[in-house]
Amino acid sequence: MDRATVLKTRLSLPPISQIGIVVRDMQKAVEYYQGVFGLGPWTVYDSTPDKYWFKGKPSHMKLRQGKAMLGGIELELVQPLEGESPFHEFLQEHGEGLHHLAFNTEDYDGMVRQFEAAGFRPLLQAEAYVETYKGTVKACHFDTRAVAGVIFEVVWKSWLLKTS
Repeated sequence: MDRATVLKTRLSLPPISQIGIVVRDMQKAVEYYQGVFGLGPWTVYDSTPDKYWFKGKPSHMKLRQGKAMLGGIELELVQPLEGESPFHEFLQEHGEGLHHLAFNTEDYDGMVRQFEAAGFRPLLQAEAYVETYKGTVKACHFDTRAVAGVIFEVVWKSWLLKTS
């Protein structure tokens, strides 16, 4: 079975929830996407995860993130500021551009296990309280570039949980 089939059959991916683009300068990127495509309003904030692992080792990173909706999908601009991360590596190796596709899930641990069972290892794992959204986010990036041409991100956001 080829890896694309493994992705489709073993991961049971939900719809794409986010498109992530790495940028060098957040202000210029927001102005561009707003001016050219009319995207906005934008929410821009700096973040440093409370818990963070890069390639399996505890580490540090600081990012500037800009978010706007593109129809029903969140467009996330990511400007690496400090530390080490897949965003820093991508910017150094490829310059600005498409970095990841994200999938929101209510079963974060289960989806991470599905990716690992399919043979993918985490590039980045992070957990943080996001003051902007008054909630916690967990994220795990998997290097699926050999199969999908892009990194896949599994995301759990407390502020998106269904309430009864």
